[in-house]
Amino acid sequence: MARIEIVPSDAPIGAEIRGVDLSKGIDDATFAEIDEALSEHGVIFLSGQRVTPAQQVDFSRRFGELEVNAFSKFALEDNPAVLVVSNIKKDGKDIGYADAGSHWHTDMSYTRTPPRLTMLYAVEVPLKNGQPLGDTWFASACAAYEDLPPDLKKKIDGKRAVHRFAAKERGVKKPVQLTADQIAKNPDVIHPVVRSHPVTRRKALYVRKGECIAIEAMPEEEALPLIAELSDRITRPEYIYRHKWKVGDLLMWDNALVQHWAPRDYEWPDRRLMLRTTVNGSVPF
Repeated sequence: MARIEIVPSDAPIGAEIRGVDLSKGIDDATFAEIDEALSEHGVIFLSGQRVTPAQQVDFSRRFGELEVNAFSKFALEDNPAVLVVSNIKKDGKDIGYADAGSHWHTDMSYTRTPPRLTMLYAVEVPLKNGQPLGDTWFASACAAYEDLPPDLKKKIDGKRAVHRFAAKERGVKKPVQLTADQIAKNPDVIHPVVRSHPVTRRKALYVRKGECIAIEAMPEEEALPLIAELSDRITRPEYIYRHKWKVGDLLMWDNALVQHWAPRDYEWPDRRLMLRTTVNGSVPF
């Protein structure tokens, strides 16, 4: 068993896992420590990794069944479970999903069983004056819920929100062109406004303006401002962990606990290349 070290960030979420070389494989006991750290810290990362797409897939599968992303046209040709997230162009065309994460969200909440976790491996990171660009920001939806005033907790208790894949105001920098087939395969779903973590049972807010279009049994003129208020509470500065990428970082986040955003502070020909895998989850409760 490898001796690992878990170093929490200064934020309510985020921790570095040290002492692990995934290219050499890990035993079950080491994996169990990593798995537990993910549920506790919401975001964890391992630096200095040198893994192949196949090794990333094998590691991801230890957490559960892999999910094929709705934008699978940007997946690796020989491995549809690996999504290329990149601004790199070849012959004038994007080789990957360039605008992934360009608004605050929780991954694929528009599905019946949203992902348990998402994993990104940094292959290329843009730099300016020696400093990395393309940080990813994570917000603790759990801490935000725990700090809610009692009257607001009571107001949202038991409420359920409607999540829409084809929401008109997703807040993306460049609107993503959705096909009729993509929309048909992703009908509206309804999830709790407050969900419980499937392992720890900690509660977290599970709404996002621009993604949620309604709350059941609540007038629109009341529901939309409430969704906006809860969304803004999640992304308050005190709940944020901001990850500065380095080549070789392998980072994963728990979609039951956190929301994230990847602002674009770089432009082509600055190169950014990430490989993403997604592990399926369960029906939120």
